[in-house]
Amino acid sequence: MEYTNLVDRYFAHMRERNPDGLANLFADDATFILPDGRELSGLAAIHEMYIKLFAAMSPSPTPLAVIAGAHGVATEIEARLPDGTVRRTANFFHFNGEGLIERLSVYARGR
Repeated sequence: MEYTNLVDRYFAHMRERNPDGLANLFADDATFILPDGRELSGLAAIHEMYIKLFAAMSPSPTPLAVIAGAHGVATEIEARLPDGTVRRTANFFHFNGEGLIERLSVYARGR
């Protein structure tokens, strides 16, 4: 399976501020690990997080580097925030057998 295409769709939905499109990329029992270490479990919690994120800010993430493996993709991200600041993260996507995100771990560079 071509996981980089799924990651491209993920970031397109992020730029569009489309929480429903993002939710469609995740498995029902997915896990999302936030940069502060909190862990969200299940599609409903992940969907709600995106709704709250987009209500609070409109990040504009750009993948700088993408490394694809057999069951996942690692990306280095630069996100420009509405206040003009730039945040860099590393996102690790793990996919299940149906090609849906089963775990997404996001690590932020020091702030």
